[in-house]
Amino acid sequence: MTLELKIFQGFIKEKKLNGEDIKIPKTFFNSENDNFSKPENDFEQRKADIIKEDEPCGELKFKKIQIKTAASGFSYFLDGIERKKILCYLRTIPVIYGYVGAAVLKRTDKTLHSTDLEIGEGIFYIPVKENNNCPSHYFELKEIEKIKNNYKNVGIIPNQGKRKAYPVFPDEFIQQAHSEIQEKRRKIEDKLTNKWLDSKFKDGWLFVDGTLNTKSQNILESSNIAGIVKSHGVYYFPFEKMCELYSMEKGQRSSVFQPYDKTGKKKDIFTWYLRLHHDKRNGVNDFGIVRVEIPAKKELISRVDEISSWILLETKPVGFPASRWDRMIYPIKYCEDYLKAKAPGWTMIESLS
Repeated sequence: MTLELKIFQGFIKEKKLNGEDIKIPKTFFNSENDNFSKPENDFEQRKADIIKEDEPCGELKFKKIQIKTAASGFSYFLDGIERKKILCYLRTIPVIYGYVGAAVLKRTDKTLHSTDLEIGEGIFYIPVKENNNCPSHYFELKEIEKIKNNYKNVGIIPNQGKRKAYPVFPDEFIQQAHSEIQEKRRKIEDKLTNKWLDSKFKDGWLFVDGTLNTKSQNILESSNIAGIVKSHGVYYFPFEKMCELYSMEKGQRSSVFQPYDKTGKKKDIFTWYLRLHHDKRNGVNDFGIVRVEIPAKKELISRVDEISSWILLETKPVGFPASRWDRMIYPIKYCEDYLKAKAPGWTMIESLS
């Protein structure tokens, strides 16, 4: 148990001794994030420009990757995890604990090991009174004296959207905490990526499980990093082309394209789809399909087939029994297991109920 959870354990005991009504959710099955609401899906269609490779550009095409190398060029693997839980309800307020962790592991002689590039941080997400206009049931600062240096205030008026008032309902706090935790994870993964780029590790490429940060100049100027996106919440092509994409065979990739962001600005990355696995018995359109991102550097276009072949080589052994094994390579599954082993558990908190 982490220090902040030990402190929180004392906080709950004190509240119970004072006779306050505290509800501690029971865990009925093995799910670390099961009591969290899901955010709205950011599913939309955006523009993309096809990049010229060997043939004239303009239309999305597909090709089979010929693997011409026996070894992958990836030597480093970055992944992150998040754990979030409603520890208890106090005055109907969900007291939420969010933990995020990320690490860069290196592979040497088929063995993965630490590079000392790793971060793990956990804090509480609660609404706190910062002025007299805040709702009355928010936490007073003196009430959370023991965790005052380890919380994030989720009782704030949003800067965007239609809502112009303080959140008051449990689900509003949960949604805000969810967004804050995901943003915190994104930041520590970016921090580790930049640390790796500035480090002595120059003997291989970095495989990033997720999208590349197009706001980081350090990342965009690099020539040995690739982001692999497993979720496809955005369409870049019309329906007919997406049907062809879903019909790709194992080992096929799409043309390289340069996508636009939600504001209509061209992103500083080149990207393409690649099918890692195919199973006719599976009824999911994008089964085994990932989208690979690299910095938008012209000299990297000629290496797209080589990078694709590295990723295909990484599919052996299969990352089973990971839930998304069709898109997850084994080194990333190992990273996840490594991070989960270091994350805090909830047993001591649940024992207080």
